[in-house]
Amino acid sequence: MKRILKKISSAVVVSAIVISTLAGCKSSTTDSVKEVTGNAGGSKKEIDAEGSFQDTDDLTIDYSTAVDPKGADIVDETFQPTPEEKSALATQMVGSKGQFDGMNIGFSQHRIAGSEWYEQLVDFAKAEADYLGINLTIYDANDDMNQQIADVETLINLGMDSIIVNPYNSANVGLDNIIAADIPLTVVNQAVDFNSPFTFVSADVQDSGYKSGFELARYYDEKNGWKDEVKAFVLSSAPQEKESDLRRWGQVMGWTDYMLDKYGKNNLNIVAYQYYQWLPEPAMNATLDVLQANPDIDIIFSACDGGAQGVEAALEQVDKLGDILVCTIDGRKSVLEWIKDGDKGMVCDAFNDPRQMGKWAVYMAALQADGVSTPSTYYVMNDLVTTDNIDDYYDANSTY
Repeated sequence: MKRILKKISSAVVVSAIVISTLAGCKSSTTDSVKEVTGNAGGSKKEIDAEGSFQDTDDLTIDYSTAVDPKGADIVDETFQPTPEEKSALATQMVGSKGQFDGMNIGFSQHRIAGSEWYEQLVDFAKAEADYLGINLTIYDANDDMNQQIADVETLINLGMDSIIVNPYNSANVGLDNIIAADIPLTVVNQAVDFNSPFTFVSADVQDSGYKSGFELARYYDEKNGWKDEVKAFVLSSAPQEKESDLRRWGQVMGWTDYMLDKYGKNNLNIVAYQYYQWLPEPAMNATLDVLQANPDIDIIFSACDGGAQGVEAALEQVDKLGDILVCTIDGRKSVLEWIKDGDKGMVCDAFNDPRQMGKWAVYMAALQADGVSTPSTYYVMNDLVTTDNIDDYYDANSTY
């Protein structure tokens, strides 16, 4: 679909965010729309624990070195990022400044408040939109699937040039209605089973899981040698969620392949399996419960860094910090610091950078609205950070 560009003088980029007050782990759906204005290079707006926006100054965007793909304005050309574009720093914006001036893109996010990861995803989507001159309208469904379906329908009715969705629990949430309305669709982060054409922007999380599980096995073997039984706790994020399943499958396969390759047999005994809804506190409580019943656990597979934060808090409470080895996925600065410290049992962390996903989702959505074909799947980098290469990745000044 070719968009007709409109000239808008003194345009102000406005994002509408649906804000709700958190109630426990879930958020209320008595939503009100709050307008947020921002300019490229200005301060960021961030949701605090109460669900309101606060100005902060720690979002550093390098607009001077933004990546400018060639030929992105040619209709019916398929956009393929160059190696330089794919390897660009998370804080480098993609495209050229004002490239899609006046374009209207909608973004339906299933939850923001309570998650540093989701906040970074939305912050960098907004930063990329500001840079490109896009009017980005963002709705937060607060983990309510029915609310997200309604949000998607609202974005359709607003006549968006393109729509981005991070779906609730791998559900359809009205994606077919977007396609039926002939609006380009970009799905970010959450894998979905959906047969219509769209662009999926994420990291290859099954590969990330595999890398982290393999490294955990290698590290454990190097430290302990062969053990006939290694007791494991699998901390998975959410039931019936493809994103969560892919991570878990990858981690278990990575461990298994290492042991089969070296010893021709597997010693993994999964003694407990729990969900934590991507949040640290439920992860901490689940870990404490499992450790009470299984105090001799050797390793923990954590599906994400939010879970790893809960795990570390639990291990500290029971005085097992450093005794139980942990692998995780996300690449969050606080967790990388634990790897660097070397005394908390954190073995490795595969990148799953929300900043990269946020900016690339917006850019892919804009290209589609402008008539440019985009890849069906675009994976951001998922490098594995280990005790051996931590100095190459840890940045004390990073915003994430």
